[in-house]
Amino acid sequence: GNGGKTFALASAVMNTAGSFTNPADVTNGTVIHSRVVAHDVVEERLRQIKGSLPRVGFVAQEGNAAYNNGITAKSTRANRQCTLQTSSNLDTTHASAQFDAVLVDAPCSSTGVLRRRPSQRWDLAEKRIFEELPELQLEILEKAATFVNENGGKLVYSTCSLLPEENESVVEKFERSSVFRQLGFERWEFVSTSVNDRVGRDDHGGDGVQSDDSHMLTLLPSETASDGFFVARWKRGTKA
Repeated sequence: GNGGKTFALASAVMNTAGSFTNPADVTNGTVIHSRVVAHDVVEERLRQIKGSLPRVGFVAQEGNAAYNNGITAKSTRANRQCTLQTSSNLDTTHASAQFDAVLVDAPCSSTGVLRRRPSQRWDLAEKRIFEELPELQLEILEKAATFVNENGGKLVYSTCSLLPEENESVVEKFERSSVFRQLGFERWEFVSTSVNDRVGRDDHGGDGVQSDDSHMLTLLPSETASDGFFVARWKRGTKA
């Protein structure tokens, strides 16, 4: 919450020693520009991001918002420049609303964080878990898919739930949807031999084992010493 995932993504693209960096670019002084857009229908959450900008090295640029009711901030480090923007209303028909990667941090039952929020269990309702949330999650996922660039753009679906109704079931429905077929999505598989190996890994190397659900990952507190999370991911096929 409070922009944590937004700032984590911004930090990743600004990390000059990270996997996003081409060593040749660092050598020849090329400035790499990136853009992170945080979208939420609850504007208060976006305002919380604004309050944290100075702490993470971003400078807000008032009056220069690219989206309705949004803010724009920039940070420059070495050969990296990142523009961070917020929006409560994105138009998928606008060229600037197409992205190389989209993360869906879906609203959920939060069953994966019950050890930190034990009182949350008293807010769980059967209809909410089995009907309302899965319908909303699928709706959000299908909408988010339209923001992904063709020719290899990535889509990631994530919840802090451990319930299959909010996770695997939503994934299965998305993969049967017309949106999935028409936009040319395919599974973006993890490669690994264990859950711990799969954390932070991608599909570029290793002798891991793949299965029919190898594009999905569940993190259990008992195995990873983290909160409980679910992740599924896809990429749009490259056109010839």
